[in-house]
Amino acid sequence: MEEKKLTGYASIDKPWLKYYPEEAINASLPECTIYEYLWINNKDYPNNIALEYLGSEISYGDLFAHIDECVRALTALNVKQGDIVTVAMPSTPEALYMVYALNKMGAVANMIHPLAGEQELLHYLNEVNSEVAVIFEGTYKIIADSINTTSVKKAVVVSAGDSLPFGIKQLYKMKNKLPKFAQDNQFMNWKQFVSLGRGVTVAPVKKDSNTVAVISHTGGTTGEPKGVMCSDRNINALIWQIGCNLPHGRQERYLVVLPPFINYSLVNAMLEPLSFGFRVILIPAYDPNKFDEYVKKYRPNHISSIPAYWEACLSNERLRKMDLSCLKYIFYGGDAMNVKKEAAVNELLAAGGVKMKLRKGLGSTEMVSAATVTYDDCNMPGSVGAPLVKVNCKIVEPGTFDELTYDQEGEICFAGDTLMLGYYNKPEATDEIIKIHPDGQRWIHTGDLGHITENGVLFITGRIKRIIMTKGKDGVVTKMFPDRIEKAVLEHPSVGLCCVIGVADEARIHYAKAVVVLNDGYSASKDMTQEIIAHCKNKLPEYMVPDTVEYRTDLPRTERGKVDYRALEKEAEMH
Repeated sequence: MEEKKLTGYASIDKPWLKYYPEEAINASLPECTIYEYLWINNKDYPNNIALEYLGSEISYGDLFAHIDECVRALTALNVKQGDIVTVAMPSTPEALYMVYALNKMGAVANMIHPLAGEQELLHYLNEVNSEVAVIFEGTYKIIADSINTTSVKKAVVVSAGDSLPFGIKQLYKMKNKLPKFAQDNQFMNWKQFVSLGRGVTVAPVKKDSNTVAVISHTGGTTGEPKGVMCSDRNINALIWQIGCNLPHGRQERYLVVLPPFINYSLVNAMLEPLSFGFRVILIPAYDPNKFDEYVKKYRPNHISSIPAYWEACLSNERLRKMDLSCLKYIFYGGDAMNVKKEAAVNELLAAGGVKMKLRKGLGSTEMVSAATVTYDDCNMPGSVGAPLVKVNCKIVEPGTFDELTYDQEGEICFAGDTLMLGYYNKPEATDEIIKIHPDGQRWIHTGDLGHITENGVLFITGRIKRIIMTKGKDGVVTKMFPDRIEKAVLEHPSVGLCCVIGVADEARIHYAKAVVVLNDGYSASKDMTQEIIAHCKNKLPEYMVPDTVEYRTDLPRTERGKVDYRALEKEAEMH
């Protein structure tokens, strides 16, 4: 792309476009539903394998047949266009059959955690008024006695064994028995559900790709989780943008390590590779300590994972002796990764023959998932890469619409076709995060602090909502940035993981406390604490230096794998 003179404002200059071919910059996004995108790209390849599940191989022809089977059964349950059906499933074929079937018939898939607590599950069901739910056998055990307090009339209970090869299926179901459901029971098993559709005629439905297709949920780390409404266009726009700069061929293998209630997994690791004609390998209960076994068995080419799972590889000695050259594109997201550990993982992978370094990005459920991604020429240490080709980005003065120039720190904002329709039934919350700027575009104010370079590379420096107020020795009230303190602590060679919280204090409002996990070979002691604090004094202003250091063997994490700083804050409040 020809270089042009910069105005100084990223949203106008879009310097990241240098990483994309002209064809991608000028191309139009798909104008179809999620199901249609799958059909268009795979209808001519019925014998290609779509899904691998614990010994079962399901072709694209079979995938379409299963989807149609579900459409007929859902129609028999009186599911209509626009209805919301809740899906509480791990990574099994049935979860994908349901998402695509609901989309084909114009209904909405409300994706929730299958093993959330009872009250949370009941809340999710009632929030969207689901009359039909598709739930995992583990979910059934949680809400079997309380589902009658919800709007659900029929719940389909899916076993992890339903798609296993015949012999293995029989053994699994002997060990994991579900009760026999009578025909008039509120619950039914998968076999009963499918049988409902026999002989049912389905009228074709025309769905507007700009209407809601999937409701996913935020992690809730800043408050009550919210239902994020994503349209077909939102989802297909992300799939297309990832694919436009990702050289790939049919039947490449994508290993799924995260569950489908997370957009990062549902869209990037399932819907996206299926739209490209890949083999999607489903692991319903992924164990990061068995990564070597998965590589040996499946020889995957692509993986979207989280930092904690990649870091687990460092203690897997078996990996150090393996051929890992099958790995082609490897990503992490959901949380930041220690720069030293990222380098160590890259060294481990390279020693096994992997030519690509770990790629990462910045995103959110509100942007479907990724808004930025790293390529070889914009994968700087500490960065989150460049915005996707159809995503716009600007840095603004927090609390305003005023755009800052290159390398100035402010709030990161995004606009583009992947931006959600809004939060389900929460217009005020939607308006708090999505603003119409003077350019007439809808911009999401992410709450992340950062800056962007003249080369279009984005860096995160902190979270606005994690700012902690404190008093320095001079008595002046000022702000502490936990992210900045964590970065300093992590630069000490003994520290492998760190989370900084503010502890209430009468004299100082709050003081900083560092909760750390030490690397192997180091042990907690008063001397170690003094060493870490002395290190921080060389890196930080006096008022940001942690007063105390607490040592742990691990840190609490959210259901999406991020370090749960709110859990640590609540613990501190109780003491």
